Amino acid sequence: MNQLLPVFIKLENKKVLVVGGGNVALEKLQHLKDTGCALTVISKEFKSETVRLLSSIKDAKIETREVQISDLNGFDLVYSATNDRQTNRDLVEYAKQKKIWINCADDPSLCDFYSSAYFDRGPIRVAVSTQGGFAGLAGTIRTILEEILPKDHDPELENLLEIRNLSKSKLGDPEKRKAALKFLLGEFKEKYLSTDAKS
Repeated sequence: MNQLLPVFIKLENKKVLVVGGGNVALEKLQHLKDTGCALTVISKEFKSETVRLLSSIKDAKIETREVQISDLNGFDLVYSATNDRQTNRDLVEYAKQKKIWINCADDPSLCDFYSSAYFDRGPIRVAVSTQGGFAGLAGTIRTILEEILPKDHDPELENLLEIRNLSKSKLGDPEKRKAALKFLLGEFKEKYLSTDAKS
C-alpha cells in the first residue's frame, strides 16, 4: 500500500461541496466551518443541528433537494456523506472521471483524501489519521496528545513562534540563529518529555 502524504490544505475561496445533511455531514462541516471555503451543501433533508451550524457559516449555500452527479461540476473538493451507498458510489465514479478530489464517507477505499482528528495549541495544529481505518483510534490518540500539551500553554507556544521570527531579524548569522533556536527547542522538549514532567 502506498503511503499517504500528510498535508494541510488552504481552502479559502475554494469551492467545496458536501452532499448530505445528517450526522456524517455535520462532522465534515465542523471541520470546514472556519476554513473560508465557498461552501455548498445539498441534501434531501437536514438535521436541525446541521441547519444550525450552517447558519453560522458566512455565505454557505444550502440546497434542499436530491443531488445530481452533474452538481459536482466546478467544485475543487467534494464530501459524499449520504446514507445511500449507491449515490455515494455514483458520485465517486463521476468525481474521478472529472478529476475532482472526493471523500466518500462510507468507503475509505474510494477516498482521495481523509479527514483527521485534530486540535489546536496556539500557532500549532496537530492532526492524527488512521487513513480512514479507525476514526475512534485517531480520536483517542488526539486526546492523549491534548493532555500532553494542555490549553494553558498556548501563550508559551505563541512566544516560541514570536522568538523564532525575532531571531530572523535580530540574529544575522544563520549559525548563531540556529544555535539559539536549538537551545530553545531543547528547553521545550525537556519540559514536556522529561521524567519529572511526566510524574
